[in-house]
Amino acid sequence: MLRLFFIISSISFLAACSDKNPDVNLQEKLKKDTTAKSQQIIFADPQMIDSSHIVIYPLILEKGSYGSSYVSSSGGQRTSYWNLIFYNTETQMQNLLTRDRKVLIYSINFGSSSSSSSVEPWANGINIFKENIIYTAVAKDYNANKQLDEDDPTYLFISNRDGTNFRQISPDNFNIVSWEVVKGTTKIIMQARRDNNSDQVFDEHDTLVPLVADINSGKPAVETFKQTFIDSLKQQFGKIKPA
Repeated sequence: MLRLFFIISSISFLAACSDKNPDVNLQEKLKKDTTAKSQQIIFADPQMIDSSHIVIYPLILEKGSYGSSYVSSSGGQRTSYWNLIFYNTETQMQNLLTRDRKVLIYSINFGSSSSSSSVEPWANGINIFKENIIYTAVAKDYNANKQLDEDDPTYLFISNRDGTNFRQISPDNFNIVSWEVVKGTTKIIMQARRDNNSDQVFDEHDTLVPLVADINSGKPAVETFKQTFIDSLKQQFGKIKPA
């Protein structure tokens, strides 16, 4: 009889433990939940694209959002976006700028370069902005700190006006400092820093390199001047440099 009581008590104890474990596991699961229901989507003010039915809804990125994949090292002072929604008010269709690439978008440019203060209509000749949008964005964890931030290189991207064909047009591992569309052409000139000393920091100790890209080529920007020409400039400068 005593043995029977012990067996029944043991079964009851195990059953109680079994009842508790699912609750504990459920609570742990909820803490780690990264499904769509657990995320908060923050929309910035919509941006209208002139002479089209397209409206852009930037998705604001808050510091520390979505784990440690995206972080702004400026303490949230600089607005950045983790994606853009392109909404067609006529067809009611929508699409994301990118679905398979993590990016930290800093600027969306419909008709002005980084050094321009106003939009020029460019009524005559080729106008890149008639068919394209240009972006500055971080897309590579260059310093391997497991997050995208302002210490990583800023790249230049381009897409069609409806947000399709999103692609990088500046080369990897070059930090874009400034850029300008060459009026009446399909070319973009850029100034970028290359991490010459391999310290994973882009600063005044690194070389400023002129780049040029032709968006019709489908290839990233290349250095404007060949190394042989740069070497000849160094020799010439050596002759006139004060002792």
